[in-house]
Amino acid sequence: MLRETLQTMERLLVELTDLNTALDKALIVAITDVQGTITFANGKFCEISKYSLEELLGANHRIINSGHHSKEFFRQMYRTIANGEIWTGEIKNRAKDGSFYWMHTIIVPLMDEHGKPYQYVSFRNEITERKLEEEKLDALIATMPDIVLFQDGDGRWLKANDAATRLFTLEPEVYRGLTSREISAEYPQCQVALQPFAESDNRVWDAGETAYEECAIAQTDGTERIYQVTKVPVYHKGGERSGMIVIGRDVTEQKKAEEALRRSETIAAVGQLASGIAHEIRNPLAAIKWSVEVLRKANPETEQQIDLIVSELDRVDSIVGELLLVAKPHDKQFGIMNIHDIIQSVVTLMVGHARKSRITISTDVPETLPLLYCEPHQLKQVFINLIKNAMEAMDRGGYIRVEADVDAAQDIHVYITDEGTGIPPELLKRLGEPFLTTKEKGTGLGLMVTHKIIQDHNGTLKFYAHHPQGTVAEVVLHSVNSATPSVLWYGKEK
Repeated sequence: MLRETLQTMERLLVELTDLNTALDKALIVAITDVQGTITFANGKFCEISKYSLEELLGANHRIINSGHHSKEFFRQMYRTIANGEIWTGEIKNRAKDGSFYWMHTIIVPLMDEHGKPYQYVSFRNEITERKLEEEKLDALIATMPDIVLFQDGDGRWLKANDAATRLFTLEPEVYRGLTSREISAEYPQCQVALQPFAESDNRVWDAGETAYEECAIAQTDGTERIYQVTKVPVYHKGGERSGMIVIGRDVTEQKKAEEALRRSETIAAVGQLASGIAHEIRNPLAAIKWSVEVLRKANPETEQQIDLIVSELDRVDSIVGELLLVAKPHDKQFGIMNIHDIIQSVVTLMVGHARKSRITISTDVPETLPLLYCEPHQLKQVFINLIKNAMEAMDRGGYIRVEADVDAAQDIHVYITDEGTGIPPELLKRLGEPFLTTKEKGTGLGLMVTHKIIQDHNGTLKFYAHHPQGTVAEVVLHSVNSATPSVLWYGKEK
């Protein structure tokens, strides 16, 4: 009986020794307590780290920390194993001689009778060669301005370049092994930007072919950028999902340039049309007005009706004048001017008409703002048009505020805020297109001319909804001190 027991023990010892030998050759094994102190390290651990067993035992794993990973990376790892869950990932370590090596790591928490971890067992495989190849790929995509993202067949993120982590406000590496949904849950700050970028993934898998799309991504400063996204699904030979390559290119400026070109072409087309019809309209218009005045003298009892006809003829004449301005602008007399003086002269001109409409115009335009190189008569027309539009949107009266300030780049911002009925969101970005108007009897040409004048000054005009009601028109003009001066500088291109 004793002999059989000894034989069994000998056999088990041999099997255990063989198992240890196999593990020693195949895996790097270490055991730590809950504080991270190494209590066991096998021979392969010593071999790759170049530390002796005596140096490793009692030391913390920080002894092989390469400094490559962020603090958040290790916080997430310790949070996982402290909750009794197995952690899997890839870690870059540093050997005693200063050389680096990569390990695919599985950390298993061992639990006590109370369900709390009392030590951690880690199993590692060296993957340095593969990571070196990946680093070559990383070097290729790191400097790319485009967003580059690699996912596995289950949608887990494998690699994202710097442009991607900046866009989604993620620390490097923390995303690895997580799906877009899991990343959004773990890091809420990236949810708004990530959702439109990832929402078509399933459709791409279902279609099984390269997909191209555009999506608007919200930035941390509240603005939106337009991205042209290419998604390439990759499959194994058997047809199983292998992974997906996602590339996103910021095409916001390209879209703006296309829109500006489209607007310029439309304005040019309207100008050509206007030059052909304006004079044809004005000639008979003058004859009609002369005939109406004759009728007024012959029929004094129709004074009220005649006034109405003359008013409508004047409106037609005004529209023709705007057409002529598009077709053949007046000679521009640029000079150095103060925006305060320009706005004050406009407000003085408009205040009487505003008072009749029960509208109060207030201004906050400092005299100390930087000077402008501009065509003052054209800028007056801009502010007259904008204030006139604001007044026409306020049929019940109210307040119009004209304010101006200067930003860090020494660009001047002028804001005209009304309390009118507001503009539908779908029309806000289209204001300035010929014949697009929100007014019952409007033509849209006045605002088109306004856009063109500001464009000639190398400035911008935007409209925003003002809460609880009304609209804000923002005009941005480059001052003589601006970091981006006007292309018009004393009659020459700067």
